[in-house]
Amino acid sequence: MLYNRALREDPTLQGKIVVKLTIAPSGQVLDCQLVSSELRAPDLERKVLVRIKQFDFGPKAVDAMVVTYPIDFLPS
Repeated sequence: MLYNRALREDPTLQGKIVVKLTIAPSGQVLDCQLVSSELRAPDLERKVLVRIKQFDFGPKAVDAMVVTYPIDFLPS
């Protein structure tokens, strides 16, 4: 949804971002950082990070974990 809106303004917008998430045992995202980006779209990158911070992965009987995750944005 966020990407589709950004595509309306720039139909050539595409690329990969890599984010680093810290996830609590409760499933809550404690931290989300942009590691790298090919998008060159700071507003979209910021909105994606805000949205990811709202994710809930569900509780697990584990320690807090740090995950690095790539996300590809390609027009359909």
